Amino acid sequence: MGFLAKHIGHRHILSPLRISHTRRQSLVDLLAYANANVPFYEGLYTDFLRECDRLDDTEFYRAFAETPMTTKQDLKDHNDAFKSRALASKLDITDHGSNINPVQMLWSLFIRKNFKVSISTGGSSGMPTYRWLDYDDANVMAQSFLESFTRNRWSRGEPFVVYYPLKSYFTDTYATFNSWLHRLFGFSVVPFENVDTQSVIMLLETLKRQKATLLVIFPCVLQRVAEIMYRENIPPCESLKYINVSGEFFFDCSKAFIQAMFPNARIEMTYGSVELGELAHQHGQSSFDYEIFNEFAYVEESQNDSLIITSLHQKAFPMIRYEMEDKAQVVNSANGTQYLMCLEGKNTDFLRINDGEKYYASFFNCCVNAMNEECGGNIIHFMMRYEGSKARINLVLKEPNSHHEEYISAQTKKIMAETFPHFTDVTVFFPAHFDHDYTRKFKIIGQGDGLAEVVGGYYKRKAG
Repeated sequence: MGFLAKHIGHRHILSPLRISHTRRQSLVDLLAYANANVPFYEGLYTDFLRECDRLDDTEFYRAFAETPMTTKQDLKDHNDAFKSRALASKLDITDHGSNINPVQMLWSLFIRKNFKVSISTGGSSGMPTYRWLDYDDANVMAQSFLESFTRNRWSRGEPFVVYYPLKSYFTDTYATFNSWLHRLFGFSVVPFENVDTQSVIMLLETLKRQKATLLVIFPCVLQRVAEIMYRENIPPCESLKYINVSGEFFFDCSKAFIQAMFPNARIEMTYGSVELGELAHQHGQSSFDYEIFNEFAYVEESQNDSLIITSLHQKAFPMIRYEMEDKAQVVNSANGTQYLMCLEGKNTDFLRINDGEKYYASFFNCCVNAMNEECGGNIIHFMMRYEGSKARINLVLKEPNSHHEEYISAQTKKIMAETFPHFTDVTVFFPAHFDHDYTRKFKIIGQGDGLAEVVGGYYKRKAG
């Protein structure tokens, strides 16, 4: 199987991304194509393209930063205009939301390669919209995932398992063809409707049966898997080498607890999006610092705590200077490599105090780390929900009903009173676990129920 996956699946059906020129030239090629072939961008870059050859690199990127920015609202309001005209002749394998024959889908995806497919996005606003892929754009996105796995130390040809909600992306379709996907790509899907004991056992058995070296999973889902293993006295999974997580903020206490249940796994974070694919991978030991994939993306930092990202090689549905609702510092090294430092996650997930300063999830990560030093790492998960002057702090303990609860509760209320005095009604709870709808992203800090953002691919376009 490893030979087929490495030399046929990953090398032939998925064409390797070959880049023979610089990031600057990739940008010029993309803008020239979009300027002539994509209605939304048509004519926007004529002046820039006319002048760019005479600019040095500093002037080039400064001028590029003056070109229009696109937003999720643009994507929602003008979706058809983002499509390259070349998409018109391709087969729509989602068929406007109706059920599609799985054989036809896989034939179109991997053999015929002449298709278009829509995938839906999530968003902190809960506003789903869509992007389109043809084979070439889908291949770029797939290669970005493989790049993130490789940065995790996984090698092409090694088996890996994806544990995703049944109704996300095309999980249900892929699961129907697990046997062939495993042979061609070393890829197996374990879909779940609920993360429960039976589902976790199925996941662990699949990892063992397929001799998987890598698990691809969302952070909150991995947390729940580890909790169930611990509570049900399921032995730690010692054979797994790598775990790749993305899509949500990841507390140090969660990672330490999960590591105990997967003691030999290298657990690392990847940053990306449904619109753009995977963009950056954890740099060093910190879960908050990332190295950007220079071959795939160019990233700018906006003035309003957002990231502006251009996917360099997707032309069927170009995403140029697309505003992501994420907060991080963009650092440009001398050799051109870009880094995201102090990635906080969504720029809307913060608490503001009276002087206007914003406190993101990393503040509470530090608070939990300090408390864990005093209580032997007993805190394994954190969540805050608020409404008006009321704040509810939820902390999952590895050993509940312990003498640590009094200390943790008092310390948490002290931190809240000193830092966020406008919350006059603060309660601290110690649930056994968090009940969560795993078709939605998990928010560390959330207003109300905090469940606005859907997992990409869950909402499908309606027929007609």
